[in-house]
Amino acid sequence: MAPISVTLAPRDPPAAVVALVGEHDAYSAERLEGELGVLLEDRLPIVVDLCDAEFIDSMTLATMLAARRAAAGAGLGFTLVLPQRDHAQVSRLLELTGLRSSFAIYDMVDDALVAARAGANGGSVRSAA
Repeated sequence: MAPISVTLAPRDPPAAVVALVGEHDAYSAERLEGELGVLLEDRLPIVVDLCDAEFIDSMTLATMLAARRAAAGAGLGFTLVLPQRDHAQVSRLLELTGLRSSFAIYDMVDDALVAARAGANGGSVRSAA
């Protein structure tokens, strides 16, 4: 099973960072859905860190999109970390599906955390790096 790491960023207000490592498909999408659901129930802003994700499938993308929509409905921030370099497959999937603009995307975790805490939830935004 591909690793999914969930950490809580301790600064006030707290936020969650969910890091996807390796390849993620329908099997790991179920676990991701559960993790994101718990964080949303706890009313935490969420950052999904895709820096170490080599592959995500459409189920994983659909899971992230559903969580982003739920976060928006709850007034919570939901951002992605996806540096422009070295993430061709994940970036290509977002482009091919036309969903890149559905997410607030940042190059750095710290920038994504600031944005998620401020309620950022959609739109293709890049940090000034």
